Formats: sequence, structure tokens, C-alpha cells
Amino acid sequence: MLAQLRRPAQKAAGKHSQRLIVTVGRAGARAALGRGSAAAWLPTTVALAPTVPIEPKRSFSSSPSHVGKDLTGMQEMSGGELIFNMLLERGVETCFGYSGGAVLPFLDAFTSQDANGEAKIKFISATHEQCSGHQAQGYAKSTGKVGIVVVTSGPGLTNLITPMQDAFVDGVPLIVFSGQVPTSAMGTDAFQECPATELTRPCTKWNYVCLDFNQLPWAINEAFKIACSGRPGPCHIDLPKDIVSMRAQVPNSIFRYAPKESYMDAPPMVDTRQIQKGIDLIKNAKNPIMVVGQGASDCHELVRQVAEKANIPVTTTCHGMGIFDERHPLSMHMLGMHGAAYANFAVQQADCIFAVGSRFDDRTTGMIDKYAPKARAAEANGTGGIVHINIDKSAFGKVIKPTVPIWSDCGLALQAMLEGIEPSTEPSNMADREAWLAQCQEWKTEHKFDYVRAPNGRIKTQQVIEAINTELHEKKIIDDREVFVSTGVGNHQMMSCQFIRWTRPRSFITSGSLGVMGVGLPYAIGAQVANPDALTILIDGDGSFNMTNMDLATVARYNLPIKIAIMNDSRQQMVWIWQRLFFEGRHISVDNVNPDFVMLAKAHGIEAMKCEREEDLAGDIEKWLKHDGPMLMEFKVVPDICLPMVAPGKALDEMIMLKDRDAIYGTSDEELGDMKFEGLAPS
Repeated sequence: MLAQLRRPAQKAAGKHSQRLIVTVGRAGARAALGRGSAAAWLPTTVALAPTVPIEPKRSFSSSPSHVGKDLTGMQEMSGGELIFNMLLERGVETCFGYSGGAVLPFLDAFTSQDANGEAKIKFISATHEQCSGHQAQGYAKSTGKVGIVVVTSGPGLTNLITPMQDAFVDGVPLIVFSGQVPTSAMGTDAFQECPATELTRPCTKWNYVCLDFNQLPWAINEAFKIACSGRPGPCHIDLPKDIVSMRAQVPNSIFRYAPKESYMDAPPMVDTRQIQKGIDLIKNAKNPIMVVGQGASDCHELVRQVAEKANIPVTTTCHGMGIFDERHPLSMHMLGMHGAAYANFAVQQADCIFAVGSRFDDRTTGMIDKYAPKARAAEANGTGGIVHINIDKSAFGKVIKPTVPIWSDCGLALQAMLEGIEPSTEPSNMADREAWLAQCQEWKTEHKFDYVRAPNGRIKTQQVIEAINTELHEKKIIDDREVFVSTGVGNHQMMSCQFIRWTRPRSFITSGSLGVMGVGLPYAIGAQVANPDALTILIDGDGSFNMTNMDLATVARYNLPIKIAIMNDSRQQMVWIWQRLFFEGRHISVDNVNPDFVMLAKAHGIEAMKCEREEDLAGDIEKWLKHDGPMLMEFKVVPDICLPMVAPGKALDEMIMLKDRDAIYGTSDEELGDMKFEGLAPS
């Protein structure tokens, strides 16, 4: 850490720039860096170069009063203003957050306006810091840009642990700025103090507490570089109040236009030998399949070109949906625990699995020992195996050991493969490939997503989502404008994967690996803010929605035209199912006592209505999607089980299908099914 503090400072001092003297509180340094004694490693005063006076002026470098005052190539500004101006140079247009005492010196910079009186950077205030973090994730997930979050110290920061971990495991570029007590108070259990960087270290790619004004430019550069390079992820910078309050003459050279390409690390070199090995395996395979994950979000056209040229069926992960248009005849839709049965069958029967930008998450593999038996047998015979493209080298062998690992950016690797990748021209191989494609189509026809209709004209979650999909496609809404769908976590999430046909990358905004209930509404807010002309739809369960429904205030505050659909079955139905299957129907903590969601929305000034009959479904959905402004629809649905399902300890193709429904689920809430489950219930 000492080297981390000194290295950029020494480089800066070598340029003979004017610098500050920064006094670091011993207790603060000890608390921030986890040392027993600050005095043992860091002098109380760090003198880097000639000093300038520090005065507690309130003066914005970006305000009209400073126009034309170059100050020989420098500007006077506070630490907060310095950070703000560096964000501007990196193209940041929007930040998300919540105010608080320790972060006020930084927040004050966001009052800066352009010549038209508009905020230079929009600041979106949420109702809770966790919502701010998820909003920034929704912004980043829908665009690929970095999401920026600003919160205060103590509970402001601790409320962001969940969004940071969510971003970490889902590969979302996020930068969190947290206020901190002054350095002199650090380590004293001061009001709203917490060991911020100690808490965020496990859930970030990089974190840093800035104890020196001079380190601010380096820290900002480092955060942007690390958040965006390789597999994206979150970074955290902790800002003691006295550091961001300090004023100094800051060289103009710090504020240079910095597009994303300028601060990202260069991608790995493409190993042409590995590329050729991969081409050879795919070309000669009889039954290949592509498994595409979100790592291919920026090269969806190349995915299509490779699939079409090689004549390979394509399945995707949850986050990869839409990278390959699901209306394409080669699409096998989503695979996995609640994925398409035909996709799971294809993966298990494939002699060559071509994984692009995916990481073999446990929800996509089933029991590891039973995963991809045909591909593993083909690998042993030298006729097939697993080709894995990933920019994260640690992904190789973490879950599944590939036959041919290709460490590369997905787009660069696919571009390198495009010219040479094509089916074998040998008649026997061509016949095998055609037979394989025919088999995949047969599985698609035989095992379509379906459900048992509710009696007496009542509706189910699958039915509502199916009707939303029909409206989007039949009216060509999904072709004529950008459409984003966010969800919470639970049955409604997986049923959205099943019953919507996805056509564009980054269009499904959800929490995958961490599975955070309550993310749907703040995700939708972030996506709508980032894409103001898009149609943004939230499909949520009542349990998830209850966790963050206070963020309706944010929707109302900014008049965001989000279309909110609540699947209200008065249960945490997915967990209710696990208790039914694995705990003999003993239920606890799964019944929801809900508010009147229509009245709740209207209390915020948001239009709302309720639907609970099949005969009203199509008309109500049309009215809801056409509404000019935000609108909430409460769908009163009959609870159901999400099928197909790969149970714990089972292979990917050992699924519980719709035909097995009564045997495992029973015919009523009171009557258990005949099929018994053992082992651990899923998470």
C-alpha cells in the first residue's frame, strides 16, 4: 500500500509541479490501511514539492467567475471539484447517489452548470443508497458504460455492499465514491465512520482510500482503468472529508479528454495457434453448439456471422439473451436450470461446445460430473471437446476445463476465426451436420415452453409475460424502438427468460449470480435514465417489489416513463416450491402481506390499474404499454411452479418437465405430489 501511495506521487514530483503538503492523521492511516501503527511506516507530514496556500474558499473552477483565468496553466479548485472535472473528461453524464455530511464537499461540485443552465453531470437522487447502486448498475448493464455512485460515509457505504457484490459477480463496470470522516478522526469510531475499504475489498476489483490530495488524479485514472479492463467490475474510492475539501492550484494537464479506449488496458494478444485449434475442432465436429454469454455483448454481429457460416445452433446464458436474435432458426434460446429443454438436450448431446464469453455458471451446467458427456468423450478421442473464449484467464478450468482455451476479447477472437470457420465439405460430415440441425429443430418443436392454464378465466405469470411478448412482437414495438426489460429475482425472472423472445444484447437487465431480490425497480430506473427514448419495462414479483418499492418516489421525481408489472401471487413462490419439494410442505416466511399496489402507485402520482382476468389481459397490456408516462399494472396471478427445472444433483438433461408437474407439485396447495426430493434444496 505504501508503494501504491508513493509511486504516482514520485512521478508527479519529478515533473516539478507545485504540490500541497498533506498532513495525515496517524489514527486515520492506521484505520485505513490496517496497520498497527501509522508512525512505523508513514511520516506525519508528507512533503512532495513546493507548497501553495490552502484557503477554505467556496469557489468553483467550473463556474463563470473562473472563465478566462488560466493562472499560468493551473486552476484553483477543491478535491471534490478536481474529481468532478475528471469525470467530465471521461464522458460521465450521469451519477447516482444520496447525500450526507461526509460527502458534501464532493457533492457541492455537482451544482456546476453549463452555459444553458443545465447540470454538467446529472445527479439522480434515490430513496436509499442500495437503490442508487442498483440504478447505476442498470445504467451500466444497459449501455456498457461505467456506472457512477456517490454516497456518504458509514451507513451510506455499507448500504452499497450488495450492489458492489452484485456488480462484481455479474461483471458490471461500477465506480463508487464514498465520503469518509476527516483523516484526523479516522480510527476513533467517529460519527458515521466505518472501515470502508476493509469492507469493500472482497467485493471490488480494486479499492483505495485517498489520504493525499495529490493522489486523487491517479486514483480516478486507476479506478476507470480497472473497472473497464478485462472482465468489467466495481471499484471503490473512499474520500476523507478534509482531502476533498482542500484547495490547490491544479495543473490543467490533468484534465485531458479521456475516451474509454484511452484508459482501458489493451486486450490480450490473439494466439493464432489456439484459434486454429478451435477452428479445426468446430469444423470437424458432427454435433457442435455455441454457448454465448454476456462477454459477447459487444460483438453480436460477429456471433451471428460465425454461427451462420459454420451452421451451428446457438444457445445463450441468462445475461447473453438477445446477443443472438432468438427468432433466428439457429437459436436454441436460453439454457440452464430453468432454460429450454431443447437447449439442455443439445448441450449434453454435442460433441463440440463452443463457449463464447460465458463462464460455465452452475445454473448452466447442472451437476459438473455429468456435464457435456459427448463432448468429453469426443475430446478423449481427439474428435471434439470444449472451445472456450474468455477475456478472464482465471475462468479457464475454474468450473470446466476446456480442450482449447482462447484468452482473448470475444470480438477479436471471433474476427480471427471468421475466415477459417466453416463446416467440413466432406459429404459424411455435411450429412452429420444436417442431421444434427434437424434433431435440434425436432427438440424445439417437441419441448416448447408451456404451462397449465388457470381455471375460471384467472391468469398466471407465464400467461401475462406471454401476452406482453405478443404485444411487443405483433405490434413490432421490439423492432421499431429499443426495449429493455428488468426483473427482480424469482419465478417471474425465469418465466421472463422463457416467454419473451429476445432480439438485442443488453436488453434483459437482471441479477444473475448474486440473485438480489428488489433490484428490478432501481435497475429499470438506471436503464431508463441511460436510454431516455427507450421503452423500459419492469416485470417484478410482489416479494421483490416490496423490497425497493420506495423507489417509486424516484420514478415520480424524474417522471420516468417506466412500465411496471407486478406479478402478485402473495408469495415468495420459488422458495415456497422448495419448501414443498424438499421439506414436505412445511412453509415458513414465504407468505407476503402486500399493500394495495395500485393505491401505492397513485400515492406517488403514478397511474395504475389492476388486471386479474384472462379476457382483460390483451387490452390492459396494450393500454399499459401505450401510456404516456410511468404506469403500474398489478396482475393478480395464480401461483405456479417454473418448469422445466434441473433439480440439484442432476445432469443438465435430467429435467423435470411439464408432464411431470402433478407428480411433483400435486394438484392443489393441500395435496403434495408423489415424487420425493432428497439432498440440498437449491439456493
